Amino acid sequence: MDNYVPTFLGSVQKAIACTPNNNDDTEEYKQEVLPAARRIRQLSEQLGSNQPSTEQIQEVIALLLKIFEIKQVEMAERRERLDEILSLYGLQNIGIIFDF
Repeated sequence: MDNYVPTFLGSVQKAIACTPNNNDDTEEYKQEVLPAARRIRQLSEQLGSNQPSTEQIQEVIALLLKIFEIKQVEMAERRERLDEILSLYGLQNIGIIFDF
């Protein structure tokens, strides 16, 4: 079990679950975060053990960044969590431009 590496989508789901929500607006959370997290979970279920396509990776990262924004996660933590995921899967050069 020491060599276990979660799937890309599993790592994204972990980041969502482990990142505190600093937004007091529960309606915004329900309307924005929950559907985005559901979409990621749906993709994970569809893919199973298969690797996501570049387009799916880009979609998931965009959803993750949206979730971080709604949760009002500090920029440094957003970068740290995203860098950790991208590095773990060798995706630093996937061609996504981040505006933060």
